[in-house]
This record gives sequence, C-alpha cells and structure tokens, in this order.
Amino acid sequence: MGRITTDPEAGFTLLEMVVVVAVIAVLSVTATFSITDRSRGEGDVIRFAAAYDRLRDAAILSATPQGIILVPGGWQVLVPPAPGAAENGWQPLGREQKFRGEARFEGPEGALLPRELPRAPRPDITFLPDGQVSRFEVTFIGNDTLNRCRSAGLLGLECEAT
Repeated sequence: MGRITTDPEAGFTLLEMVVVVAVIAVLSVTATFSITDRSRGEGDVIRFAAAYDRLRDAAILSATPQGIILVPGGWQVLVPPAPGAAENGWQPLGREQKFRGEARFEGPEGALLPRELPRAPRPDITFLPDGQVSRFEVTFIGNDTLNRCRSAGLLGLECEAT
C-alpha cells in the first residue's frame, strides 16, 4: 500500500471559507425577507385559492357539500355530518386557517363578517357537489397591494391585483 500524502498548497484557506459562509448567509437572509414580505398579501391569496380549489374538488368527488365559515382573522372548513349521524348541522374540519394580512368578504346580501364559531355553524361559502359555489368577493389587503378574488361558479376563482 502506498502512503497518502497531502499537498500543503491544496484546499481552501480559512479566509476563503469565511467569505463563502458570509455570502451564503446574506443570500439566505435576503430570500427569507423577500418571502416573508410577500406572504402578507399574495400569500393569503395563494392559500385561499388553493383551499377554494381543494374544497370544490372534494365536494364534486365525494358528492357531499363542503363549506367555509369566516372566523375572526381567518376561516374554518365545515363539512355536513355523515349520513345517519346523530348530530345535525355542519361540523368543523381541521383547524382554523389564519390570514396574515387583512381580508374583506362580500356576499350577495353585503359584507360577510367573521364571527366566533357557533355551536351549530353554517357556512358562509358553500361548495356543492355539482361544482357550483356560492357567490362572494374577497379583497386581500397586504403591503401596498390589493388583490380581489370572486367566485366564478363553475369556472373557479378569478383573482386580480389592483
């Protein structure tokens, strides 16, 4: 077996390693702040649109209505009780989803106001098994951004930045 020899000129110096670590740290902090800053306005739109699509698909595929109730600072998913279950009314599913920024909802009869989850909750937004969704419009207010989304029935959710 031959001996392994090391060349004193090969490798990185301590100074080079410190510079590389400093550059990586600056890049990671910059990326974190850009994502965090964006998440206040646009992040709420993305999360809500994903929940909208997921619930609409779940209602169609399961042939069971799904719903959303607005609660202070966010929303809660609601499902009807299973057939033959003793309880009546809609039941919360999962945990409340919180908005990072401000959101204002409007229905056909006016503003949909958040409220505490009542004992017998009823959805503010209903997703039916035939693909229909109750009419609403929501405005997401973030850092210098205003995003409006509205239910377009069978076409899904239409969003635009203003």
